[in-house]
Amino acid sequence: AVGAGMIALPAETLDAGFIPSISGLSVCWLFTYVTSMLTLEASWLAEEESDDSNGGGFLSISKMALGIPGEVITAALFWFLLTAIVVAYTAEGGQLIAQFAKEFTDTTAITPTVGSLLFAGGFASFAIAGTSRVDIINRAFVLGLVGTFIGIVGNVSPFVQVSNLLSHSDWTAVYPAGISIGILSFGAQNVVPTILQYLNYDPEKTKKAILLGSLIPLVLYTIWEAVFLGIIDGSTVDSNSMEVVNVLGQVGGTTVTDLVELFSICAIGSSMAGASVSLVDFFVDAIELLSKDGPESKTENLPAINGNNSVGAGTRTVAAILALAPPVIISYAFPDVFLTALEEAGLLGGVSLYGILPALCLLSLRSADNSSETKAMPGRLGGGKVTLFALLAISSGLVLPEIAHVGRVVADKLQ
Repeated sequence: AVGAGMIALPAETLDAGFIPSISGLSVCWLFTYVTSMLTLEASWLAEEESDDSNGGGFLSISKMALGIPGEVITAALFWFLLTAIVVAYTAEGGQLIAQFAKEFTDTTAITPTVGSLLFAGGFASFAIAGTSRVDIINRAFVLGLVGTFIGIVGNVSPFVQVSNLLSHSDWTAVYPAGISIGILSFGAQNVVPTILQYLNYDPEKTKKAILLGSLIPLVLYTIWEAVFLGIIDGSTVDSNSMEVVNVLGQVGGTTVTDLVELFSICAIGSSMAGASVSLVDFFVDAIELLSKDGPESKTENLPAINGNNSVGAGTRTVAAILALAPPVIISYAFPDVFLTALEEAGLLGGVSLYGILPALCLLSLRSADNSSETKAMPGRLGGGKVTLFALLAISSGLVLPEIAHVGRVVADKLQ
């Protein structure tokens, strides 16, 4: 979950201040943990009742619990969430490439638009090459992310002033931006079914993995926020992601400036690696689903990637174009869309997909569970239907105002 969200967090929490921001992040962590536990139970129940060894995935859960409409809605939300995230990363990646080109070659030939095209094209080639190649690239970015994070914190910690952390608090600034970015930064619910499968469908071990996997980002984000907000006087800095990052570099000198630049590209790169391959895989699944019954389909005759005979290079290339061309176009039209795209992805996509849908699925699956001899998942989250309805109410309370806001913005644009 740790990645590009760390770049957005300081900008989105600067107006709120340290105490409200950390409180908001704690709420986002709790939301992530609770929804991950519900996803775990839904996945476990779906696997118990399915004849398919891969029956516990998000789409399978939705189809089993809510039927075809649930599966369609889940697929649409996945597409929206991943596309919004990739748009954000493509726009910011283009900005970073243009900035690096100007610094190292003293040329302005590479504009943010060209940078976005290069950035998306590079990750498209990785996605076409296959998941194993993306994993290698992602490991390199993560190592760079960890190394630069330690270097930045170690170099600038002496400049942290407690007065900056405690002098400013605006609780009204936490929502929607801070909560949206926080939910997106913690979001890893989509990998819960995979973790459960990896741990041989042992819910107790998966629970421990979920807890540890969500607490580590909380600790890192708390340190990150303390460093940024303890150095920066919020009253003198505009809450723009790159300006906030640049201020950190100015405080720590040339070494920290270089570390911040490397950290930024590693954070964006690691996040883009996972998001882009997930979006490409989403379109691969859609292409194969639409073509599997067609006699004219040539998918099986296309050269395979990484030994996977079911997915050809042609299929992945078409999927990569469908997945990554729209984000490049949107990045061209709106080069400063990074924060806005992440905000909308976190609330509209993340809360709906990870908050509302798992609760609805569990209401259905638990009802079926009570009418059969299928046992309840060991160690499942307590509270029964009260917990599920409370989550539905909270999630709806977060999403509906944002839907109304987006509706108003669209209506104003059309007038």
